[in-house]
Amino acid sequence: MKILFGIQATGNGHISRSTEIYKLLQDHPEVTQLDILISGGKSKMSLPFEVNYQYKAFSFYYGKKGKISVLKSIGKASFASFAYALMSVPFRDYDLIISDFEPITLWGAKLFGVKAVGIGNMYSVTSKKFPKSVGTNTTKFFAHVMCPAKNKIGMHFQKFDDFIYYPVIRSEIRNLSPIEEDYTLVYLNSFTDEELINCFNKPIFGSQQFIIYSKTSDIAYEVGNCSIKPLDNENFVNDIKRCKNVITAAGFQTVCEALYLGKKLFVIPIKKQTEQLSNARELAAMGVKTATELDSVEIKNWMDYDKPVKIKFDNDLPQIINAILHAPHDGWRKKAA
Repeated sequence: MKILFGIQATGNGHISRSTEIYKLLQDHPEVTQLDILISGGKSKMSLPFEVNYQYKAFSFYYGKKGKISVLKSIGKASFASFAYALMSVPFRDYDLIISDFEPITLWGAKLFGVKAVGIGNMYSVTSKKFPKSVGTNTTKFFAHVMCPAKNKIGMHFQKFDDFIYYPVIRSEIRNLSPIEEDYTLVYLNSFTDEELINCFNKPIFGSQQFIIYSKTSDIAYEVGNCSIKPLDNENFVNDIKRCKNVITAAGFQTVCEALYLGKKLFVIPIKKQTEQLSNARELAAMGVKTATELDSVEIKNWMDYDKPVKIKFDNDLPQIINAILHAPHDGWRKKAA
C-alpha cells in the first residue's frame, strides 16, 4: 500500500502526534511506501522523517493579548502555494491519503478520487453526539471547508462516538516517570514574550519560578523569576516531566500530556479560535481551571488552591492505525488490479 501522509505544521502538536503514527505505519507490513507532505511551516520542532513535499499554504498568526489576527493570517496565506500543490503532487499514485488536519492532501484526495482519512481533534465536533454550545457549528463548518474528510479519526478527552479515540500520547511522554519540582511551565504561543514576562515577573509570585517557551526567541535568557527558552523538544519533555504546574492554550497535545502526567493545569484558549473555546469548555467541566485572560491574581489563586486533574489515557494507537489502514472504500476511486 502506497500512502501519502499530510501533516499541518502550524502547531507542534500535529508534528508530535503524527510522528507516533508515522513510526507504526513505517513498520507495518501492509505499507510499501510512506511519503510525507508538510504545509504551514511554523512549527519549530525538528522533523524525524524525510519530507517529500513542502508548501507554505495556510497558517494562523497571532496579534496581541492571545488573539488570532484574522487579517494577518489571510494576508500571509499562500493561495498560490495551495493551488500549485494541487496541480503538482501526484495524488493518483497513492492508494491512501492520510491527513493530520492538513488541507492540501484532503482536497487533493477529494479532487482526484483517492481514498483518504482525516485525523484531528476538530473532527470530534462533527459528531452528532458532541455537546452543542456556542461556536460548535462554526467549528464544524471550518472543519468541513478546510479539511473535508469522509473517513474521520476524531480524538478527544472522552469517547462519545465510535470514530473518536483517546489522544495520541507520544512515547517520550508515556515512558516518563514524572516528578514535581517547584516551577511552572508556560507554553502560550498566542502571547508575546513581553506580555508573558509582564504577567509572571511580579512580586505577587514571590520566589515561584516560571519556564516560558518562546515562539520567537532563538536564545535562552532570564528576566527576574522567568527563564525564557526557545522551543526544543528534548528540553520541553524534560521540563514538563519535572514541573509542578502547566499554563498553556486550549489546544490538544500539550493539554493531554499535562493531564496524562498529572500536572496541575491552567488553560487560556486562543480568542476567536472556536476549537480551543470548545476544548476549554470540556476541560472546565472536567475540573481544569480555564480563563479568558492572562491575569496574575487569578493564576496565583489557582497555584495556591486548585488541585491537579489526572487522566491516564489508554493507548489507542493500535486501533487508530487499524482504522486508518482499513477505512471504507465506498465512494472512492479504486485502482485496477
